[in-house]
Amino acid sequence: MTSGERTSGVVMGDTLVSGTSGGARARRRERRRARRLAAREFRSVQVTGLVAAPLLLAAGFIGTLEVVTALVGEPAGLVPADRWSAWLRESAWRDAPVRGAAAAVAGLGGLVLLALLPRRRPRTLPLRAADPLMAAVIGRRELQRSLAAAALAVPGIVRARARVRGGRFRRRVSVRAATYYRNPANLDELVRGAVASRLAEIDLLDPRRVHVRLKWRKD
Repeated sequence: MTSGERTSGVVMGDTLVSGTSGGARARRRERRRARRLAAREFRSVQVTGLVAAPLLLAAGFIGTLEVVTALVGEPAGLVPADRWSAWLRESAWRDAPVRGAAAAVAGLGGLVLLALLPRRRPRTLPLRAADPLMAAVIGRRELQRSLAAAALAVPGIVRARARVRGGRFRRRVSVRAATYYRNPANLDELVRGAVASRLAEIDLLDPRRVHVRLKWRKD
């Protein structure tokens, strides 16, 4: 045991059962490793970024090469820079071709930004594995159906719908349920407990809070 590791324990019969704060730190490290592994294995791929990144890299490389070779007096000539510069010197901002080219470039850039801004909600959610070197997931739809089934198993619930919401922050499960009871009493707590128990069985890598909205008969 290292000097920075605290030990506490209780006596059971003639045996001292001890626990260390180092074990808690090790579990936290394993959880971080598991989260990084799951994020790396199951991250979503944006096709727009995969297409735009090589094009921008190639354009930047060609532009830099043209500028550097022009400064040393031996232009590479990969693009007709002389012809383009002559056309720009002869053109004014109010000319229709210049406006059209500027609008086309601005529109293309706006489309690329719009394609990159929205983040698709992942279709799968990582599970906690016994081994931090293993990664497993569950489908979002399958998880929602399972949680809705857990809510429907509560006596008195006739309809239930579950939605897994949230990204990195404010992770939660929203459950909308309905009952034919006129006086639901603590039925919402029973639904919350049933859904929370099913979540505990599934054991997601990132825990989620359960929020229940219950409708009942008022006639």
